[in-house]
Amino acid sequence: MPIPQLGLSLSITDNAGSSMYTGNGEREKMAEFDSALRQHTITITISDEKINEVELEVQKGILNKVKIPTYKMMVTDDKTEEKTYYEVTRDSLLFNKLKNEEIGGFSFLGLNILKKKMYNIPVLTFEPLTSKIEKFEVSKYRTKKQDYLSYNLLRNKESATLVAGKLPPNFFNTIETNHFFYIVDHNEGQKFMGDISYREKFVQITPKVEINLIKRSDHIKEYQLDKRGRINKIIYL
Repeated sequence: MPIPQLGLSLSITDNAGSSMYTGNGEREKMAEFDSALRQHTITITISDEKINEVELEVQKGILNKVKIPTYKMMVTDDKTEEKTYYEVTRDSLLFNKLKNEEIGGFSFLGLNILKKKMYNIPVLTFEPLTSKIEKFEVSKYRTKKQDYLSYNLLRNKESATLVAGKLPPNFFNTIETNHFFYIVDHNEGQKFMGDISYREKFVQITPKVEINLIKRSDHIKEYQLDKRGRINKIIYL
């Protein structure tokens, strides 16, 4: 629970004519102490606004790359109030359930002409259960390494992981979730990691970190991809 602000800076003064005078500079010292008691918060907001797409290397046999949508994500804190924006993926793909089918074209003399091979892949999503926005306090569920940073979002028996950076090969085998949000900052996650480190140092105490997840209006069930891994069709629930 956040420590309450005590207002101690109001009890003394640097005015030598006052009965509350305690020595030159003492008010500034107490004001610093008062400020240190505040619990600052870094807020990460994952929006429902689709802004781009990102190509991921997956090397899963049939498909080497896939392109999936990215959404706007904002990072701010209640001390600097600076806002920075990133792209983040919101959909996790179940490659072990990938299926292929042929669509379009026509038959002529027993031959299939101009048919296209497509790949259907189920999609896992992690959305707010009831309200438009769901908050997750993730301060205690952070993993910070030299090359990557991750936060775990916990909800009853469900969990999801927000990750940024260059992930080790065995990363996905070490965590018990299939739900991932992957931050794209076009610098292997270093921009986002530096942003978080800067804010932590500036507030001078270990801040509370909250992730606000905004609910999308449509629930995705499946992607239909072409042979280049581009989305041909999105199938909704």
